[in-house]
Amino acid sequence: MKAHHLFSVLCTMATISANAQMKMKSCCENPGVKVISTVKQSKGTLRMVHILDSIVANANPEEYYVMNTLRADLAKKKLETEKDPNKRFLLYYEYCVETLNAGNNDEAINVLKQVMTSMNMTEVTEDNKLIFEQLAISYMRKGELENCAANHNPQSCIIPIQGDGVHKLPSGSEQAIAVYKMVLNKFPNDLQSRYLLNVAYMTLGKWPADVPKQWLIEPSVFTKVSSNVVLKDIGAKKGVDMNGLAGGCVVEDLDNDGLLDIMASSSGLNDQIRYMHQEKDGTFKTVTAASGLVGITGGLNLIHTDYNNDGFADIMVLRGGWLGKNGKFPFSLLRNNGNNTFDDVTIESGLYSAAPTQSATWADFNNDGWVDVFVSHENFPCQLFMNNKGKFVDVAPKYGLNITVFAKTCSAGDINNDGYPDIYLSTLGTPNKLWLNKGGTGFEDISKSAGVEEPKYSFPCWFFDFDNDGYNDIFVSGYGNGAYTTVAEDEARDMLGMPAVSDRPKLYHNNGNNTFTDVTEAYGVNHVSFTMGSNFGDIDNDGWLDYYLGTGAPPFNSIVPNKLYHNLGGKKFEDITYATNTGHIQKGHGVAFADIDNDGDQDLYEVMGGAYEGDHFRNVLYENTSVTGNHWLKIKLEGVTANKAAIGARVRIKVKMPDGSFQNFYHTVSTGGSFGSKPLMIEAGLGKAVGIEEIEIKWPNAKQTKEVITNVDLDTRIKIKEGLGRQ
Repeated sequence: MKAHHLFSVLCTMATISANAQMKMKSCCENPGVKVISTVKQSKGTLRMVHILDSIVANANPEEYYVMNTLRADLAKKKLETEKDPNKRFLLYYEYCVETLNAGNNDEAINVLKQVMTSMNMTEVTEDNKLIFEQLAISYMRKGELENCAANHNPQSCIIPIQGDGVHKLPSGSEQAIAVYKMVLNKFPNDLQSRYLLNVAYMTLGKWPADVPKQWLIEPSVFTKVSSNVVLKDIGAKKGVDMNGLAGGCVVEDLDNDGLLDIMASSSGLNDQIRYMHQEKDGTFKTVTAASGLVGITGGLNLIHTDYNNDGFADIMVLRGGWLGKNGKFPFSLLRNNGNNTFDDVTIESGLYSAAPTQSATWADFNNDGWVDVFVSHENFPCQLFMNNKGKFVDVAPKYGLNITVFAKTCSAGDINNDGYPDIYLSTLGTPNKLWLNKGGTGFEDISKSAGVEEPKYSFPCWFFDFDNDGYNDIFVSGYGNGAYTTVAEDEARDMLGMPAVSDRPKLYHNNGNNTFTDVTEAYGVNHVSFTMGSNFGDIDNDGWLDYYLGTGAPPFNSIVPNKLYHNLGGKKFEDITYATNTGHIQKGHGVAFADIDNDGDQDLYEVMGGAYEGDHFRNVLYENTSVTGNHWLKIKLEGVTANKAAIGARVRIKVKMPDGSFQNFYHTVSTGGSFGSKPLMIEAGLGKAVGIEEIEIKWPNAKQTKEVITNVDLDTRIKIKEGLGRQ
């Protein structure tokens, strides 16, 4: 095989591999030591543990792109018998890629260098460019592991990298820079290499001064915007910096002691879910061993609810996302026993289903007082499980919701204020769906007439009222363009003011008549972000909902900043990422806004880590210490004829402003975005309000009853029980 054809094949293989990797995204490293249960586990839990263990025991590494150590071993074993030199070369490359993915950087680097020496690769060409790029990112990953991972601190991997984030061990980045210079000298318009070169210089504390001018990304990119929001990662200090892979999170008061706890997952096939309980001193204690959850593994996403109306939050663990036909993992429903223990009740509740998914949305679709759940699968029929007093039946075929698409996320929200939650479904490669709930008896597909089918390649989505007009709007973020190989390139394009290659997000404004207007560009959010985990909240308590995007893709070169967007009075959004030091360049997954330290403002918890065995990282907790002078209110609702958690309740808070005018702030009880699960308590910012005039609750019950509460103070927490007022 001629060299030109060989590298043409190699490049094609890499592209196919990247596509396949994104269509089967999961993770494979156990985040920490093996946990041994200290309590007797229920039969349901043991049954689920056996099912999960059996799936993993029979997993074929050739079919699971996440089993990187075993895949590297297979490539190495094939090399022992393969004689054809061209096939041997391809196997060596495969071995290097899988070895890097498994976290064995030195081995990957050494073999790559040996291959390059044996083929006399001294200069970068069109044919061998991929090999040089693989070597460069291997060096960068070496630097990350030696510094950001091994010597982690609050400034690690926050772009623009500075202070304690600068690498103490410079070798990895130094060698990466040397290779990227070779690539750029030959291919000066390679935007991915240009971006990564700048990042490498940052890690050495030599950016921007030492970056060759023709390849510099100007410092002005990071200083355009200022902000009074102050956030700092205190995850290690609080004991919630779980070191794992891509996963989900639930932030909720799981034992009703008044303090928010954290449940987090890591999606490796054997990765144990973790329960971190908040103690009275504000630190967290990992109590997984005593929770009854030992052996409940995996989970790319978590979402919580109160499915049995007992007043305690239960948790759904979603598995198999991105694994295609091999992702036939069941999701789990974990019943909260109210004493910091949980039982897996998936099978006994009627929810058992083995199909790849990472998204579900809980809502009372027929307003009978029991929350139901819509589950979106990837190339398997979607399901709608109706709740009959804690037992579930799939009625998706009856309701016309059992469509088969590559569904990525789903969200429930009431778009026409008729009191019945509607469903938005985000997909990859096909038009997105909006189903209008017809009074709890069925759904109508209004996607096209509503004007909400784009972007074609999308990922997380949610409903929220970003302009406080009383109608739920929609945000849905783009994810690539079908190839998923342009993450770093698109970040460079955005920083350099160049047009994007991949699909951009869409912000849809609700017109109040079952149609929406695309206001993405007008509101300043038409920037490519490759969003995965995400959620919304009010980071500065000004009363207008902001959002945070976790970004990235499986390849190690997709180290792009997570993004924080600030709502400017419902008229525009402003990217305040760099002004708030939240531009983390590790892979961002489950996100939750929550007032974790009970000081009145919302903090940010995010699950970090990527898809491959070696791409683990520590979760972050951004503590909010902003001094804004803005007021707030927390409202815990309890349903009686409505579901007890009041999921779907619409709340209007009317406040008086300093100039004598009145402002309404609108909220819905939910877990927020579709990848990350925030508390079911409303945490509302009230801006500069001088008083609260009234709180109106529209309960999600059969009669759509309304209740008005008055005489509420600013900066306080209240509980309201349906029909009985303030408690």
